[in-house]
Amino acid sequence: MVDAHDKEGQHAAREGGLIHRVMRALELTRGVEIARRYLAMNAFDGALTMLGLVLGGLLTINPSNPEPGFAAILLAAFGTSIAMAVSGFSGSYLAESAERDREVENLGRAMLTDMSDSMYARAGRTTSVVVAIVDGASPAVAAFLIIIPLLFVPAGYLDYNVALYLSVGICMVILFLLGLFLGAVSKKNIWSYGAKTLFAGIITAALMYVVSWVTGAGG
Repeated sequence: MVDAHDKEGQHAAREGGLIHRVMRALELTRGVEIARRYLAMNAFDGALTMLGLVLGGLLTINPSNPEPGFAAILLAAFGTSIAMAVSGFSGSYLAESAERDREVENLGRAMLTDMSDSMYARAGRTTSVVVAIVDGASPAVAAFLIIIPLLFVPAGYLDYNVALYLSVGICMVILFLLGLFLGAVSKKNIWSYGAKTLFAGIITAALMYVVSWVTGAGG
């Protein structure tokens, strides 16, 4: 009879084996670099998308009756986060799977053998799943972090205006941290990269205000 300690040991061994296989597959297919690129790129996209939505709320919500406009912004933020996650995962998985299948087919043709069940093919399938998860999760997580202050408004813990400004602040911090991450990856000046990504957020905000002024859409 297997006791609890044996079961825990077997479970840990399976988890360790799974992690080892995943890391080995990513190493074999250079999946780490691909996942890292998707992480930074899509988190950046998610943050800027949420910045646009939040600024839209600041510019258009009627101060005398903020509830309908704020509810619309909150729903749009959640809907956009979900859409980015689903789109990122499905699109990335299909694209990566197609690329990996083409690589395996070309490799098999060059070696005059069927490579569809080879270690490289299995590693490619694993990489496709991991990259798709990173691609779908990174913009959604960035977006969710930005809209956290908005969740305190319906319960009355924060004023809607304060929550929106806090969300803008969180977005700018995330953009700056993404820049530091990219700088660390490139092994160059991390502060320069942080300033560049932060500047992208500032430019986005400035353009939103210009468009609001030109179109008269601001409240």
